[in-house]
Amino acid sequence: MRSLITRSGLVIATTTFVISLAACAAPASESATPSTTSTSPQSSEKPAAAPSDDDYAFGTDRDQIAKAIEAAFASEKGQARWEGDTFVLSVAEGDANDDLAGFTQCRVLMHILNENDVSIIEFPNGQVACADALADE
Repeated sequence: MRSLITRSGLVIATTTFVISLAACAAPASESATPSTTSTSPQSSEKPAAAPSDDDYAFGTDRDQIAKAIEAAFASEKGQARWEGDTFVLSVAEGDANDDLAGFTQCRVLMHILNENDVSIIEFPNGQVACADALADE
């Protein structure tokens, strides 16, 4: 079990790094304007904007998140895509019928995707919903 936790940690760190690189490379939004309101006249801090459903870590969007997760799971030949509001991570190896099928991948996705995102791990022989893979946690 320790190797699962270590592997999850490494994948999370790698994905976070890739997401931060994607955010740095992404052009700034032209519609973003500085807020003219502040909590006090001397304060130079801007109030934090509430994230929308499409805002992810480091200001990335769904496409950038999918590319970053795909890069993080490249060693598993991972392919990431959005099917409507469902995130699907396809991996080339593994068995959807194993007791811990999708556990590691879902743990990683849980820390990267938004709380209301639905995610599925797709194996060569079937799919596992992350809600099911993490249900006993």
